[in-house]
Amino acid sequence: MIDAKFFEPDPVVYFRDHLVSMAVFVAAFVWGVQADWPWVIIPFALASAFLYRAGIFAHEIVHRPNHKRMRLFYWVWQVTTGAVIMLPSARFFGPHQAHHATGTFRTKDDPQYLLIRSNAKLAFFVLVVLPFLTPIYIFLQIIVASIGGLALEEALDRFTRRHFNFSVSTPLTDDKKAEVTWLSRYYLAAFIVFAMALPDAVPFYYGVLVAGWLLTVLRIPLEHELERYDETSTSRDQMLDSFSVETPLAVLIQPIGFRYHTAHHMYPGVPYHHLPAVHAHLKATIPEFNNSVVSYWTVIRGPKYPWPSSSQHS
Repeated sequence: MIDAKFFEPDPVVYFRDHLVSMAVFVAAFVWGVQADWPWVIIPFALASAFLYRAGIFAHEIVHRPNHKRMRLFYWVWQVTTGAVIMLPSARFFGPHQAHHATGTFRTKDDPQYLLIRSNAKLAFFVLVVLPFLTPIYIFLQIIVASIGGLALEEALDRFTRRHFNFSVSTPLTDDKKAEVTWLSRYYLAAFIVFAMALPDAVPFYYGVLVAGWLLTVLRIPLEHELERYDETSTSRDQMLDSFSVETPLAVLIQPIGFRYHTAHHMYPGVPYHHLPAVHAHLKATIPEFNNSVVSYWTVIRGPKYPWPSSSQHS
């Protein structure tokens, strides 16, 4: 067990890091819509990277959506970064909670455990095609939710599931449906105002969104095995099938604590700013934990379990 103090978020740290990310994104975006080729590459890269970093705070929100000290940050994120990426954090809640659930994690019921190491077609779709489709898919979602709320979205989802075996909706808890509806309308209105005021900036905006989603999906294989499914999982599997990377490069590729992914899966309630200390503590107290600390070369080459999965021995 770890000290209870590690579970307490510091809103000041959240606001500081999020503000820096959004400030750099906005400055780079303004620069980018005015820059000419080839100099536009610099602001494009900065805007994409820092929007990606700001967007990742949705992951933090999902793990503590009702924490009293985080309420202000929750709403600030929704109306700023959430508006830019047009995605309310509540849409991420259900799939991510399922991903962390013992018994569901690393099974066919885990919606975020994609076998991209053993399925070449899926890997191509997720890592190459999906970043281009995601902004369009999300935009269509906010249009549907804006017109008819979640009732229309759920009706469309039933239709596409029945006729095409494809889902167009994200499972939401009842208490978040109204929130997603009005946020979708706010996001759509904000986009319309932006597109009418700066129509020439829309292609640059789409490009930044695509690059941000590309960074997001490229991070996926850095955190888990993604080789095969198991029938079930135990709490120990959260450690066995998670990776941590200590190289300084990870600060850029896996910002705000994602590089300490093993510690995060063992203690998902720990805020990102406490994960370095928790990671160090686990390294010092659990010898087996050190097997999860790998290099990027090991991850890219294709990590294999150094031992049979614990669910096979439970």
